Amino acid sequence: MPTSETLPGSVNALLADYLSARKEAIINEWLERVRGDAAIIATETLNTKALKNHLPEIFDDLTDTLRRYGSEAVAEQTIKDAEEHGAARQQQGYELPEVLRELKHLRAILIYHMRVFEDIHAEFGMASRLFVATTLHRFLDEMAIDACEEYLWSQLSLQDQIHRGRAKY
Repeated sequence: MPTSETLPGSVNALLADYLSARKEAIINEWLERVRGDAAIIATETLNTKALKNHLPEIFDDLTDTLRRYGSEAVAEQTIKDAEEHGAARQQQGYELPEVLRELKHLRAILIYHMRVFEDIHAEFGMASRLFVATTLHRFLDEMAIDACEEYLWSQLSLQDQIHRGRAKY
């Protein structure tokens, strides 16, 4: 069976649909992995809603990014959601390595689902698959950077408030 090269947008939209159909299962798998990671101590005090935090929105940002690659509006929303996630994790008592470990689990789950998608859609050529993989990894990298930057800014702001006597640690 010959493979055909298609426009990367087509494969991106199909991957977005595939992931969207599995959103709850992916989020639940992520919750299990994060709760099972002994190195993420902060999860011990969080209920499911607090642990999910902005993950559903970040997930939607990913599928929107796949569907509307290059959209400035989607990119701005993604930055906002990632920053809110980073700030919230800092306020919830996370250490920065714990935030990164959460993102590591999300990446692993998404890579698995991308591979299953590729097996189901063998008709897409290597160029299309490479484009989708690059888009997915770029999204996750940028999201991690934005979340970590906001985490660090939130931490510095809290330290400044403590120093000025406006907040108690």
